[in-house]
Amino acid sequence: MKLNQIVERENSRKQYDLGQVVENFANRVDRFRNLKLTPDEDKANLKELIHNFHKFINPILLDVLMETASHKCYKDMIYLLENLASFNWATKMLDSYGKPESGILLGNVKWIGEYDECINAYAPQKEDTSIGGFHGKYCTLQIPFKYRNMSMPMNIAVCLPDSCNPSLHPFEIGNLNITNSSFIEEGDSLLNNITLTCKRTSREFTTGAVVVICLRNAFENASNNEEADNLSQKEADDVLFIHKTDQNELPDWLKKCKPFFNCFCVFTNGEKILNTSNQAGQLPCLHGIRFLSMSWVILCHSYGVIFNSTRNIVEIVDMVNHWSFEVILNGFYSVDSFFVLSGFLVAYLYFQQCSKNGGKIPWLYFYIHRYIRLTPVYMIVVAFFTTLNTYTNNGPLWPDYDVDANCKVSWWWNLLYINNFQDSAKQCMGWAWYLANDMQFYVISPLFLISLWRWPKAGFSLMGLFFAISFTANFAITYEYNMDATLESIFVKGANIPAVVKAWQDHMDLIYTKPYTRLSPYLVGILLAYYLYKRKQNNSPKLNLIILSVGWIVASSVSLACVFGLYNHELTLVGACFYNSLNRICYAFGLAWVIFVCVTGQGGVVNNILSWEVWIPLSRLTYCAYLVHPLVLEYEFFSMRRLLEFSHITMILYFLGLLFMSYVVALVTSLLFESPVIRLERLLRDKFKS
Repeated sequence: MKLNQIVERENSRKQYDLGQVVENFANRVDRFRNLKLTPDEDKANLKELIHNFHKFINPILLDVLMETASHKCYKDMIYLLENLASFNWATKMLDSYGKPESGILLGNVKWIGEYDECINAYAPQKEDTSIGGFHGKYCTLQIPFKYRNMSMPMNIAVCLPDSCNPSLHPFEIGNLNITNSSFIEEGDSLLNNITLTCKRTSREFTTGAVVVICLRNAFENASNNEEADNLSQKEADDVLFIHKTDQNELPDWLKKCKPFFNCFCVFTNGEKILNTSNQAGQLPCLHGIRFLSMSWVILCHSYGVIFNSTRNIVEIVDMVNHWSFEVILNGFYSVDSFFVLSGFLVAYLYFQQCSKNGGKIPWLYFYIHRYIRLTPVYMIVVAFFTTLNTYTNNGPLWPDYDVDANCKVSWWWNLLYINNFQDSAKQCMGWAWYLANDMQFYVISPLFLISLWRWPKAGFSLMGLFFAISFTANFAITYEYNMDATLESIFVKGANIPAVVKAWQDHMDLIYTKPYTRLSPYLVGILLAYYLYKRKQNNSPKLNLIILSVGWIVASSVSLACVFGLYNHELTLVGACFYNSLNRICYAFGLAWVIFVCVTGQGGVVNNILSWEVWIPLSRLTYCAYLVHPLVLEYEFFSMRRLLEFSHITMILYFLGLLFMSYVVALVTSLLFESPVIRLERLLRDKFKS
């Protein structure tokens, strides 16, 4: 469910105090709170359990189904209840219900039950009737509550007959006359806001999903053909052969196509990706910075996604209130690292090329190369995310739609790299806002590159103007909308979830994803490249020890202040305006210093760490890792059958595993889709040159 929908729904619902509710029905359900069934429990105890829990939840379901479901659905539900006395399929269906547990006041109000036990249950046909003959269908009852000013919908898993038509879900329950439910003394009003949502029992591939599968198979077939061609001649002839006298040879037309098919060879592409040798002209420290920045992104996203799968959500507020957690709350600086690197590399390569050919640059190819380099694999991931992603798994927390609604409508915004101008709740692949910003910065970069090369004073003036525009935009937006300085301020200022969601969405839409507020780090990268180019031209000597020490102290202090400086500090509105206007450029200059000393050979142990050859292949996979890592996170956390007990140790272990899997998936994605396109583009470029 999208953020704006959550806010809308929460604001419209009547809220109930969870403390009073728990107090009223605690005695009735206390026996279930710490319940853990074991094989040694006898049938008598289990029947007593089922009988009591049946009195707790099934009267609600009967009232709901009587009002909203089909006639057969209601009769099948009665058939289920009639069979509870026997130790059979009905027992499994009821046993799969989510049951009240301990820790309700800590936020454990999502009782997800046993998904697989429910959907695998089967009720035989009742003789001489149309009743029965159904499988279990996993559904969720959601009841809105309020606790400590926090909206905490209680989610209770229930198992219904699959004869309850999916087209009737979700049920929006209103004005029900609850006459036989006695589990709570508040009366009928509580149940007027219940939502019943069911998972579908069967799914078919959409047309878009079939098209994406065919596209994937086409790439795999091309790769397989080239692999066959790389076998020995005798083995290759078993795949593609034409007999000519006593020798087997490939046909002439196929020989001409060999360079094309070779672009799809996973062995050749894999060798290029995994090669750890440093080539002449490379800047090895950038590989380490790129990989570590990507790791920071995955760490922050892991913390963000796991909240949906935790059972102690209230405790998290206290657990994250520590200075070390500022690394997560201020994780957006990891994206600024990429902006610095992007601006630096574009300018560094430009000035290197200009020094060789006197400033003559094929500007049409400058843009075409960039678009071809990024877009094909990007669009393939968009297509997979839109059509196939939801078919890859299932579970109580797994999304139940066939096609992502945002991508279906607005995928072309991503194709044009303008999706960052959409509201965050309407974006296709919300994390792709960075790609749009980076492309937009690339498009305008010749303004700065050409002016710095030909007219340095005009170039510096132009860059100063854009620095001022970025500063003014951040300052004015923060002041106009009374925005906070950090994400910590958004989360800690109150526990009201709708208010937090609204503040977060405003921060994303107004400041976080817009190019005019994020441009400064990119400009810092360009300035750094120009400064290094001029130093090389002038044969400038290395920095002396005093300047080097002062530089490290200033750069480290500024960067650490950006990340940790506002811990437990609340700024005034004007202070927040200045912070939002200056924090990214300050962090960018701190990172620029690290790049500078490493490139000039004065980085010492820092340069040794960042230039470790292991980072080289990981750095090459960073773009694909950025594209696919949210799919890996979703696959893990949204397919869980049990909610997690959140802790930082648990998160570290999950992060290491998810980091590894993200790069494994990135390697496969690069081999199949990214590397072939890169080599094809290079092949066509060489053909045109010749």
